[in-house]
Amino acid sequence: MDAHGHKRARVETPGSSSSGRVFDDASSDGIENEGEEHAQPIVDYEDFPMSQTDNPHPPSLPAAGTPPLNGRALVPRGFVPEHPKKGKSIHDRVHGTIALDPLLVAVMDTPQFQRLERIHQLGGCSYVYPSAKHSRKEHSIGVAHLAGCLMTHLRAKQPELFITEDDVRCVQLAGLVHDLGHGPYSHMFEGFVNWQGEQERTRAAKLAAGPEREAKHERARKLCEWTHEDMSMALFDLLIDSNEIPLEAYFSNDGCSDVEHRTFVKQLIAGLRPEAPWPDGNGRDEKMRFLFDVVSNSRNGIDVDKLDYLLRDSMACLGSKNIFEVSRLIDSTRVISVKDVKTNRRLSQVCFQMKVAGDIVDIYSIRAKLHRTLYQHHTANVAEMMISDVLKLANEALRFRGADGRATTLADAALDPATFCLLTDAITDCIGLSMDPGIEPAVALLERIHRRDFYKQIGNSYKVTHQPLCTNKGCRRATAIDWRYCPWCDAECSKREHTGRAPDSGQSTEQHPAVVPLMKKTADDFRRDILHLVAAKHKAEVEALADQVQVHLVDITHGKKVGKLDGYGIWWAAYDPLYCVGFYNPKNAGTTFDQVSHVKLDQMSQLSKPEADQERTLWFYCKSNVTLASGASLLDVVATAYGRWVKAQPGVGASVGGQNTPTHTPNGSEIKKPTRQGRLNPARLAIGHSDPVPEEDEEEEGVAPAEEEGGGSLVLVLPGEGGEADEQGDDGDEDLL
Repeated sequence: MDAHGHKRARVETPGSSSSGRVFDDASSDGIENEGEEHAQPIVDYEDFPMSQTDNPHPPSLPAAGTPPLNGRALVPRGFVPEHPKKGKSIHDRVHGTIALDPLLVAVMDTPQFQRLERIHQLGGCSYVYPSAKHSRKEHSIGVAHLAGCLMTHLRAKQPELFITEDDVRCVQLAGLVHDLGHGPYSHMFEGFVNWQGEQERTRAAKLAAGPEREAKHERARKLCEWTHEDMSMALFDLLIDSNEIPLEAYFSNDGCSDVEHRTFVKQLIAGLRPEAPWPDGNGRDEKMRFLFDVVSNSRNGIDVDKLDYLLRDSMACLGSKNIFEVSRLIDSTRVISVKDVKTNRRLSQVCFQMKVAGDIVDIYSIRAKLHRTLYQHHTANVAEMMISDVLKLANEALRFRGADGRATTLADAALDPATFCLLTDAITDCIGLSMDPGIEPAVALLERIHRRDFYKQIGNSYKVTHQPLCTNKGCRRATAIDWRYCPWCDAECSKREHTGRAPDSGQSTEQHPAVVPLMKKTADDFRRDILHLVAAKHKAEVEALADQVQVHLVDITHGKKVGKLDGYGIWWAAYDPLYCVGFYNPKNAGTTFDQVSHVKLDQMSQLSKPEADQERTLWFYCKSNVTLASGASLLDVVATAYGRWVKAQPGVGASVGGQNTPTHTPNGSEIKKPTRQGRLNPARLAIGHSDPVPEEDEEEEGVAPAEEEGGGSLVLVLPGEGGEADEQGDDGDEDLL
């Protein structure tokens, strides 16, 4: 150690003294002095500088006779590592000290895994929460740790399961590499790749029939179906092969080959649905099906991946610690053979003690809250929309060196695992520094992001109703699934509009439940509906600028999708956090110990039951305020159309209370909001009905409020008495609606 605290490595060369020469890693990077003989250095590993994941025995030295670089002999670096490696212990800010298996260390010490350190876990959320800077790397390590904790618990408590060390190692490895396939800004990149596939599919359809068209269609299909899970599996193969990790040095190979272990890890990443047959090639019997519940649980969604990101994201962004007790959940687990509600087969699965049913409901409640306040925050969403548009604008112009040394594009990289490894969040910096022809629009948009000149939100967000609507055209209110009659108009709820039926029978079933038509619409469908209401004199010009306005849909659910039967034999889509979760009571004696129960949410305390199980919110944005030929601004024109669309929609209507962002109003004027949310019309009051009458209807009846001063009392002016409506509200926020 020198005076500056840098470690020094003592290097001996043949014929030198035992003290050797000292290379300073901070100054010369281990370069010998000029003019000295190029002898092969012998490194004393006791003093060699170590990194967090380095092993006590660094990689091998280069072969004798290796030519020096620029006439200099270098201290060895970047050589093929020796195997097997030794395990390590590291400190994690969520789980504390984590012990890492030697195989996990070998995988972590690769470029493919270390790339995750340069990919933010939460994408654009850092534009709202500056502390949302944690990476996919630390999340992956946390998932591997929790997977090991759960497997160790099951192995100790249930030796009859015959869980081997190789099984534990495979599940932990799957947790470590399950996010290898995430691109820049995490989930946002997946949407960009799928969008690019749709664009290429459209262009391919215009080509004449022939080999070129077929090749273009096949490429477009791959981009449209691209997922980060598929890329994770491809990168796992690349990681093992390119780094020459000998799996036989880490697995006991007792009954399973290295190829079968490798296949099993990839299958664990992909997950296994309850109705799917047992996959081949993993060297294991179907009685081990419960292993698929650990990392990627397709049955009920309660897996270690979800447990880690909820804890980690809450701590990083909200400062919340111990939002739930993960050790309590793990200690309550037990593998039991259960008759699956979907397949009617007995399958082994991870079940929980009855006492933690409330904890599982809380986990989904926490997930819904984080989606509302963090993952789907409107500013984070609009930032990611703009970053995605930057990638779309740059895709054709930006050229960078691929793994084969040739120029490539972002879309091409998504289809080549070796080149994909080069993509991190730094891609936006590359775009900003690029001088490629045609890159200017992308650079300009990137500068807008840096100035926080985000796309302009139009109006308030709109809550799209997910409940079936009353069939009475004069009512059209949202009704609960289990209602037989509308409580407002007494209309029968037997023929409520729905879609999404089973493709064969044409009827809704438990596996193919119905949904209201609005829940089936896409963002493009809603945009077309809104622009259809643009004034006729502006319609042609606005439709030509349709790409300058964007609808963003946010869907938040509370649990897994289930079918709920109404009183007329129709299955409707609903969500239940306890669906397909098996529970047992350890205090039951004898053979009833492994008796599994399925708890219904209605059986839980009503205090823990969410008021709604799903929510869809529509956000409307204008990318740039273009002046139309008539002199009107695009922002004003589409804002007026959006206001008309909202008024015509059934259900909840505009959403308030979720943000302080001022909403746009036509011509930049302010529409003052009254202090009251509604005004009662005595002429319309009836027994059993106390809903406030909308302001527009009151004005038609001649009802207007008197002036308010300091929030004074409510005064009703009956028809014929005159009166003047007060337009001054309690604040100056603009509100279109």
